Amino acid sequence: MFVSGFVHGQISTDTTVSTTSNTAADDPSQFFTRAELFSELQHYNRNGNEFNLNQTTLRTVVKLGKRFTTRLDVPVVYNSFDSPNNFKQFGLGDISFRLLGYKFLQTKKSAITASMEISLNTAQSPLLGTGKNILLPMFTYTTAVMDKRMLLAFVFQEAISFSGDEAREPVSFSKLQGILLYSWSRRVWTVFAPELYVDYVHGGASMNLEGRVAYAPAKRINLWAHTGVGLFGDFAPRYQWTVETGCRYFFLRNTLIKRKSNN
Repeated sequence: MFVSGFVHGQISTDTTVSTTSNTAADDPSQFFTRAELFSELQHYNRNGNEFNLNQTTLRTVVKLGKRFTTRLDVPVVYNSFDSPNNFKQFGLGDISFRLLGYKFLQTKKSAITASMEISLNTAQSPLLGTGKNILLPMFTYTTAVMDKRMLLAFVFQEAISFSGDEAREPVSFSKLQGILLYSWSRRVWTVFAPELYVDYVHGGASMNLEGRVAYAPAKRINLWAHTGVGLFGDFAPRYQWTVETGCRYFFLRNTLIKRKSNN
């Protein structure tokens, strides 16, 4: 049975390679203190059973010095799947922490980061989470092209469950994601992001194709609309389609980029 809790919907993962500070949160190598609120609706068809999964997430990201970051995601989930009466369809999902993110290589045009995350078995119902505690190591490579108007990034993430409900299946997969970010102006940018999942429990590969349009009405505020379509595969995070809207607020300005622009 599919449940929420996998790292799937968000393009950003947390270089001075971004064209402006506004695009920073969609650049996997940018570390900025911020708060985000976003809601994603996913539609599934599993063996002829159609259902929707809606997840609203409050995310906080805290930058520690120049090279470190942490992150906390608190999701509230609604699953419309026709389920037994003792299974809650709405409630708290699996809370996840980024224990540490580290930028260990940075140049004027590229950067490499690594992080370790953990998803905790906190869901109020089997319909709302994986039932497992999961380790999520991740690596990203980011580079800027076209005078920094375009950014290319590659993300590799591994997921390995290590404890939780013994009745639930283990979780073991790899996620490979490409990100193409293009800045149309200082206020508007788009993101194109295919993501491939390789499932080591049942075998096989699955793929989603996602895109985003983002707008910065003010220096510290981002708004975005996001959509995606499932291309192939039967892995749990492979939906039929998804839509998402969200907003974020930066608590600290990108002073490094501001100084450069003033020069």
